[in-house]
Order: sequence, then structure tokens, then C-alpha cells
Amino acid sequence: MNMIPEFVPTGKTEAAMTSWPGSKSFSTAGGIDRGMHVFAKELYKVTNNTLFKIDSLGNQTSLGTIQGTNPCIFADNGTTMRIATGSQDYLVTADVLTELTDPDLKPGNSVTFLNNLMINDSDGGQFQVSDFGVPGSIAPNNFATAESAPDDTIRVYAFNERIFPFGDVSTVETWWNSGTGNPPVDRVQGGTMQIGLAAVYSVANSTDFVYFLGTDRTVYRFSGTQPQPVTPPAIAAEFQSYAVSDDARAGVANIEGMYFYIISFPTEGKTWAFNETGNAWFQLSTGADEKQYIGTSYAEAYGKKLIADGGNVLELDNNTFTDNGQVMIKERVSPPIVSPTGGRIEMSSFTAIMETGVGLVTGQGEVPQAMFSISLDGGKSFAPMGSVELGRQGEAREKVTIYYMASAYEIIIKMRVSDPVFISIHGASIELREAGF
Repeated sequence: MNMIPEFVPTGKTEAAMTSWPGSKSFSTAGGIDRGMHVFAKELYKVTNNTLFKIDSLGNQTSLGTIQGTNPCIFADNGTTMRIATGSQDYLVTADVLTELTDPDLKPGNSVTFLNNLMINDSDGGQFQVSDFGVPGSIAPNNFATAESAPDDTIRVYAFNERIFPFGDVSTVETWWNSGTGNPPVDRVQGGTMQIGLAAVYSVANSTDFVYFLGTDRTVYRFSGTQPQPVTPPAIAAEFQSYAVSDDARAGVANIEGMYFYIISFPTEGKTWAFNETGNAWFQLSTGADEKQYIGTSYAEAYGKKLIADGGNVLELDNNTFTDNGQVMIKERVSPPIVSPTGGRIEMSSFTAIMETGVGLVTGQGEVPQAMFSISLDGGKSFAPMGSVELGRQGEAREKVTIYYMASAYEIIIKMRVSDPVFISIHGASIELREAGF
């Protein structure tokens, strides 16, 4: 939790875990976040029912009213930005906000841009295509219908010169801009993926892949026309246990050159992240109660990596160890430790191999501590073991060892740090012996 799994095969250890960046204030306002978008190198944000332009100093300027309560999906051609809300589309040109009033528009949940065309999902399994170079003009015959299954198209997405209409039941189709006909797009034969979209706002992309939550509550990714599941059984089981998943909201963040697909489940209050480089999942949380991660939208603008927290915009920062002042619990749970013969084992100590001497100059974290607990019943319950100091600033020779006698058929160790300090874990060792059957 709140620890990035990193993989460096040429290092002292092949894997390490380091702190997820904290966040600090960039722009302050109240309200509910409905999305952010960078358009013409400037940041735009919808909060409640207002579209704001946010400058490089964090100043917010209202540009007008955006109706509805759904998250917004944005697309632009460099001079005009279009905003889809699920019920009404809007245009922004030269910072003038207008409603898109074309009588042939049947707005859906989303809009995307490809080759000077704006494409939006519509009703009856259809998607609409704008006139070439005119984002707000839709001809009455410029629509197409998903053909491979009777799905309702609930999201359109452009990636790698292709259009992907996502169905709500069983398919994702692949279309391309042929340049002829009405609309000037054609379906790619053999390009249908046999999985539907479970959550409209779960689609996001890195430079190499598009990610989405499938109707089987597994996260998939694709770069061409073959969906690849990226959720291992334990994570898939977690997602399938959620009572509500269709409100999932996701984005992709680039942190230290690594891409992370981050998906939040608001009803469940959970956030998970997938490290594309290492093919590894981890949990994100904010606050002592480990609630859903603070960020609901992500954008890069003005040389900063930004997340939205309600009406606020926060800057991700590797030298900040709280979420805008809220505690970040950093936690690592070991795999089950068992005897190769299946017998009982007895432990006497556990050592975390990690960076020490990370204390702050003053205040909480001056003498940071790691808290340890143990499970002897397969992770069903944990009992406290004690805490170990991680070293004041510069005390890099500290050894993070907890001495504890326990006997069981299976041992799991949990380590937690709540102090606002940098954490880097490189491995661990346990002192134990076999104790018979």
C-alpha cells in the first residue's frame, strides 16, 4: 500500500519498493471534481457545474456552466475542445464556452478525436462522426453501428490511428478512418475483442496500451486487437467481490518514467494501481482510515504532475510524504512463509532490508518507526509484534530487526509506517527453524 514496486534486475536486489509520491497544494477551490484536460498547453477543469481555466500559478477562472453530475470526457483538435457529459456536449474555442446545438447530435458518454474528426458514442449501438475539421457539426448520415454483437456502444476511444467503440456486454470493435463514405470509417475485419466494458470511465492509455475494466471485472489492456488480462487471480477476486464496479474511474500517471494505471471504486472506497513496467499491482490510499486515494483525475501541465481532489488541484511531489497534509500509510505484507516439508516452523527474528536514517529534522518523523504485526492463521488476523526505529536523519547504520518468538505452520509479517518519511524496502530475512509436525 502506497509503495511502488520497482524492478531493477541489474541492481543489488532485483526488486524494491519505494514510497508513492505525496501531494501538495497547487490550486485551491471547493466542489466535486468531474475531470481535467490539457488543451493548447493550458489546464482546464470541471468542478461541480463550472468549467475553470487554471493558469501556471494555480489561479482559477470560470468560463461558464457545464450541466450534469457525471464525470466529463474531453477531446480537442488544438483549437477547439469538446466536452461530453452524458447528456449534453459543449465546445470551447478561444476560452468561449458554448453548448453544442447541432440537431443531429445524439450525445453519449464520451467523445474522442482522430484525423480531424470528433467521434461520440450515441444510442442504439451507434457512434457519430463530425464533419471533417468542424467539431460541432454532425451530418444526419454520419453515423455507424457496431456490427459484431447487439451491444450498446457506451464509450468511444481513439488510439494508434484506430477507433474503438466499447460495448456494454461482450465486445470492443476496431474501426479505422478510411476517408470515404458516410461516415468515413470502416470496421477492421478480425478486429473485434470478445469482452465488454464494465465502467465507462475506466478507459485510459499509456503510450503503449489502452486499459479498461472488462465486464468480468478483470482489467484488460491492448495495443492492437488482442485484449490481455493484467489482473492476477487475487486482484480479480478482490474486484469481483465489490458490490458496485460500474462507477469505477481510472487514469494513467507517469511517475519517474514508469506508467501506472490507477483505478478507483468510489462506492467501495478503494483505489488500486498497476505498474506497467513491472506488471505488478499495489493499493493506494489516503488517510489513517486507508480510504480511497485522494486523486480522481490526472494531468501533466506547466511541468508538473497534477491530480484533482474535489475542486483542489494538487501537485505530486517525491519530496512530500503526505497527501496534502493527510497521512499516507505505507504498508508491506510478506508472502506466506512455510516449511518446504509442510511442518511447523519457529521464528525468532525478522529483518527488513531497507534504507535507514530517513528521519526528518524536526516534528513527526524525526524518529520514524516501522510497526510490525504477525499472522499465524493465513492472514485472517494479525497480532502486534512491536516497532523498530528507522534511524534519525543520517543514522544510516540502523538495523531494522524485530525479535519475536512464534510457532506455526504458516507465518505472514506485516510492516507499516505512518511517519511522513521516504521508505525504500529492498528485501527481508527471517530467522527460523523447522519444528516438526
